[in-house]
Amino acid sequence: MKKILLAIILCSIIFLNLTGCVNTKKEVTKKDLEDINTKINSYFSNNGVKDYENYVFNYIDEENNIVVVGLLDDSPKEQEKFKKTIINSNLIKFVKSNKFVNEDKNQNQSQSKTFIRTYKILNIAESNDQDYLYLTIRQFQDEEVQTIKVKRNLCPQIQEEKNYEFTIKTNKKIEDNILSIFNNSTIISIKETDKTGLNQIQDSI
Repeated sequence: MKKILLAIILCSIIFLNLTGCVNTKKEVTKKDLEDINTKINSYFSNNGVKDYENYVFNYIDEENNIVVVGLLDDSPKEQEKFKKTIINSNLIKFVKSNKFVNEDKNQNQSQSKTFIRTYKILNIAESNDQDYLYLTIRQFQDEEVQTIKVKRNLCPQIQEEKNYEFTIKTNKKIEDNILSIFNNSTIISIKETDKTGLNQIQDSI
C-alpha cells in the first residue's frame, strides 16, 4: 500500500512539472519595468526630491531586466524605507550614487571654454519647478550615472533611450566626470544625435 501511495505522489509531481504547474516563473516584460519606473517618477513628480533627499535617480536597464535606483545611502535600512514609501518590487536594483548635480547659472563667462559631450538619456523626471527637468544620463562606455537638473527649454522634446549632444561652457577647472562637469558649468544647448558608439562627440576638457 505504501509503495502504491508513493508511486502516485511521484507520478503527480512529474505530471505537474511537465504541465508547468509547479515552479513556474513569470517572464519579466518591458511593461513590467515601465510600470515600476513610472510609479517612481510619479512619486517624485508629485512630492519632489526634497521630501526624499536620499534619492538620486532611476532608470530601466533592459539588458538585465531591472529598474536601477540610485541612493546616496543604499544600506538595507534605506532600501527598505524606499520600498515601504514608494514601491516594493524584486525587479528594483539599488546602487550607491552621488547627489544629483545642478548646473551653475551664475558664472562669469569671460575666458570660458566651450565643449561638447554626448550622453544617453536613461530617465526623465519632472521637477517642482516647471522650467526644469531632471535627466539621468550616462556617457558611452562609462559606468558613471548621474541625474542633472536642466532647463526644459533647452530641449523640450527630449526622449529617453536617445543620445544627445550637450554643448557646455565653463570658466573653471573641472575633472572629467559628469558630477564635476555639470556642477561647474552651464549648458548652452542640447541636441539629439544619431551618432553612436565611438562616432559620438566627446570633446576633451
